[in-house]
Amino acid sequence: MERKGFVAVFETVLDRKLVSECVGSWLERFEKVEQVIPSMAGTLEVKKSDEIMWEPHLQFRVLNGEQFSWVYVSLDSRAMETTGFQDAEISFCLEVLLELPDVAEVIDEKNQRRLGELEKAGII
Repeated sequence: MERKGFVAVFETVLDRKLVSECVGSWLERFEKVEQVIPSMAGTLEVKKSDEIMWEPHLQFRVLNGEQFSWVYVSLDSRAMETTGFQDAEISFCLEVLLELPDVAEVIDEKNQRRLGELEKAGII
């Protein structure tokens, strides 16, 4: 399968409140959310957003049946990245970004021109 990825740019910085809202959205819409815990070299299931183990850089795996997406978040930034696999219809790694609060723009990782503009602006 072909790998796919997207970057979501938010209107405001990703603080604990906004990340908690995003995790809450995933919990409502998808079957399972796990958080990667580097110190444990593994993942823990997150059943509600107040179970997030806070670190400056967070990584989640959102699952729905056989589909999954990795989500990468740095607190105090305005961007969130996802990776997964290209699906026949909408890629699941795009679907996890849809309906999140305060998303201003979603960019395909292949759009290097736009990503370069955002990098120059210090957004990603």
